[in-house]
Amino acid sequence: MSMPQLFDTTIARLSYGLDGLSQRQSIISDNVANVDTPGYLTHDVPFEASLLSAMGDGSFAAQAGLPGGGGAVPGALPGSITRTDLRTRNDGNNVDTNQQMTEMARTTVVYQAATQLISSKFALLSSAIAPVS
Repeated sequence: MSMPQLFDTTIARLSYGLDGLSQRQSIISDNVANVDTPGYLTHDVPFEASLLSAMGDGSFAAQAGLPGGGGAVPGALPGSITRTDLRTRNDGNNVDTNQQMTEMARTTVVYQAATQLISSKFALLSSAIAPVS
C-alpha cells in the first residue's frame, strides 16, 4: 500500500512562483535605480514560461518528487534576460519608469495572491492533522 502524498504540486508550484516573483521585484528595483544610467537596458525574469512548460509536459511533478516522479524541485530560476525590444532613448537607456512601476504593482498583487493561496493550503493541512477535541 502506498503512502498518500502530504504535499501536491500546488505547494511546489506556488513556491516556485513566489521565488520568481521575488526575483522579478528585485530586478524591477534595479531597473528603476538605473533609469538615468546611459546605456542601461531593462532586465526581466521570464520564469512563468518555464513553469508553464514544466507543468504542461508533467516534468514539474516528476522533478518535485510528487506522484509519478522523483528528485528535487527545479533548481535555479531562469536567469534574467535583457529586454532589447523596448524603445531606447538617445542615451541608450530603455527603462520606462511608468512601465516598470506598473509591472511592480502587478507583481506585488500576484505575489500577495500566491502568498494567500499557499497560506490557505497550509491552513487546510494544519486543520486536517490537528487533534479533535
